[in-house]
Amino acid sequence: MRELIHWPQSEPGALVDAAHAALRSTRGAALAAARIDFGNDTVRFAGIGNIGAYVLDGDSRRALISHNGIVGHNMRKVQEFSAPCPPHATCILHSDGIQTQWDLDKYPGLLARSPALVAAVLMRDFIRRRDDAMVLVVRRRGPG
Repeated sequence: MRELIHWPQSEPGALVDAAHAALRSTRGAALAAARIDFGNDTVRFAGIGNIGAYVLDGDSRRALISHNGIVGHNMRKVQEFSAPCPPHATCILHSDGIQTQWDLDKYPGLLARSPALVAAVLMRDFIRRRDDAMVLVVRRRGPG
């Protein structure tokens, strides 16, 4: 597939809009894009379809909104949302193939471990066996 937009100059909403145009001849997709702004300690997010997106920071868990629709077909609007994402915060995105009732507090010490391990635990314990599933976990490093 041809390059849609050069990532460093693109915002999440623009990427979702470009994907919508590129996917018109397909069955479409649920899709999300996120960009961490290290200078402002925020994450910007745009999603269409059943995508779960969260920023975990200490005792705080912020959900980012993904609008209903199918990218490439019936997408009404793209809206970017932002949330604080300071150093050491963890961002988790997952498809609807993962149940939304997960609570990492039930896994003491897990958030201090590798993001790959966090993703693996979510996949292992919360996958819906009847659907495809994706989990992405990213942690901001501390200063220095």
